Amino acid sequence: MDKMSWGKLLSSKRERPSTVPEEAFRNAFDMDYERVISSSSVRRLQDKAQVFPLQENDFTRTRLTHSLEVSSIGRSVGKRVGYLLKEKGLMTGTQVEMLSSLLAAAGLVHDLGNPPFGHYGENIIRDWFQDYLESHMPDCREEEWVNDFLFFDGNAQTLRILSRLQFMKDRHGMNFSYGTLGALVKYPWGSSTEKAKSKGKIGFFVSEKDLINDIFSETGMAGDSGDIRRHPATYLLEAADDISYLFADLEDTAKKCCLPWDIVKNEILVETDGMSDFYRLRKEIEEARERNKENISHEEKMLNEVMVFRVFCQGVCIRNICDEFITNYDDIMQGAYDSELLEGATTKKMITMLRDICKVYAYGSNEVLSLELIGKKVISALLDRFITAISDEEHYENQKCENGKLYGLISPNFKYVQYLDEKSRYSEDKKLNKHERVQLVIDFISGMTDSYALNLHNMLLGVRLP
Repeated sequence: MDKMSWGKLLSSKRERPSTVPEEAFRNAFDMDYERVISSSSVRRLQDKAQVFPLQENDFTRTRLTHSLEVSSIGRSVGKRVGYLLKEKGLMTGTQVEMLSSLLAAAGLVHDLGNPPFGHYGENIIRDWFQDYLESHMPDCREEEWVNDFLFFDGNAQTLRILSRLQFMKDRHGMNFSYGTLGALVKYPWGSSTEKAKSKGKIGFFVSEKDLINDIFSETGMAGDSGDIRRHPATYLLEAADDISYLFADLEDTAKKCCLPWDIVKNEILVETDGMSDFYRLRKEIEEARERNKENISHEEKMLNEVMVFRVFCQGVCIRNICDEFITNYDDIMQGAYDSELLEGATTKKMITMLRDICKVYAYGSNEVLSLELIGKKVISALLDRFITAISDEEHYENQKCENGKLYGLISPNFKYVQYLDEKSRYSEDKKLNKHERVQLVIDFISGMTDSYALNLHNMLLGVRLP
């Protein structure tokens, strides 16, 4: 089986050749980070839920603060792994910096495609479309694009935002490097494959199929036998994401007073007792308690202990995923590694325990469940209104009728992108087919922030003025 090589994996190629001259002090992935950091797509993350939607305070994480943390961990992991590979003669110094920059950029944008109300928003779109397809579009059931929405996935939408929707000057969107885009493809298969059905996850839509095939070829993710392998940096990005959200979600749940920390802490300390990497954890927590035993409230003591726990355990996990990557390096580079780096023997017990704790106290809290129910009502109602509007082929562009007025509310940017041809020429005379119209609505609604979706829903109900 042929091995992937960093020379191809760290590809700086872009769909449209860049007009920005290369400079010795920054690589293609630094440029990716710099061109997206000030984008509206990144800014919208500040009002998208990490765990708790529609917060009026600023002490729990949003999708933006989570993404910044993933970016930071990714940069650090890239440097650590790169250094270890360089010591073995498997990577050059320049490639170490490139890997670190790639993971920083990928970490920043990895959640751009998430719809309002967190990952539950993905399920809402899938379930809604399944019902709508059966009742209103049975004739489209065999169309390949239909599966994109039956398996709608924020990862695939992220690729679409970066390569199409975040408009700069042509149909290539942010025109990201192939190395970064390849690393962002967490699931390297489309919606019409058996893997989509078995895993319930996809990495790209039909609309980006040609681009993704070019990325697979250019980066070497496409093997000699035609099989598609994950980009090795994807494993590091996935681990950085998990390290960030698991411990942060626990900390935010404690801040919301939804976590019985003393009970959870004792369970964790019992489970990790005797594990070499965690032998200092109990001492770290005890020292934090001793430092804060006077002139501080019980709640502040708890939050300080949780923070100490998060920082310590994240450090352990970062070291261990890097070691796991090096240990399984040959399998990863051949596309034969079929696990997660955090599932390594050293951290598996801790991670499994954390996932169970978060499932009960964070994702199962009354506040989160209640807000998710609100999210389902909001997203479903918006899909009802806007999909119905664009299905009216004769009148959806006529603003004298209701459907035309709804179509007029869709972001001009999304409409503009749909009216571009292959040479980025805009044509007002173009008639959008059913796939393009449905995708236009999905682009619009999935790109909304939590507050915007709620406010638009209330405005359409007539209980809120524009």
